[in-house]
Amino acid sequence: MIGLAKIALPPGRPGAVRLSASYLIILASHLLIAGLFAAGFFLAAQMGLGGFESPVLDSWMDLFYFSLINITTLGLGDIYPTGHLRAITGIESLTGFLLISCTAQFVYATMNKEERLYAKRS
Repeated sequence: MIGLAKIALPPGRPGAVRLSASYLIILASHLLIAGLFAAGFFLAAQMGLGGFESPVLDSWMDLFYFSLINITTLGLGDIYPTGHLRAITGIESLTGFLLISCTAQFVYATMNKEERLYAKRS
């Protein structure tokens, strides 16, 4: 998805528009990945690979919430997996850590490039 965000940064458009477009693409990709993991959790639970311990877990939004908390490596602990879903949860946390790291590098490099271009114009 970072490649798609780079496509949103062609020269000729105002810098703020390009940056906003690329950051929205990155945000959408992170939300999509969290949604895919939530769907994976649902399917894995239906296949009998584990379940979730939670006071209330009755909608798809609860699984998406768990996935968002997990992919950001926040881990609040109000919902926790059991059985083999614990392994999938670990994989999601590692994936989230890598996504956040790559996104931070992309944002830093993009902002640094914009700052150099602005300094040349001044």
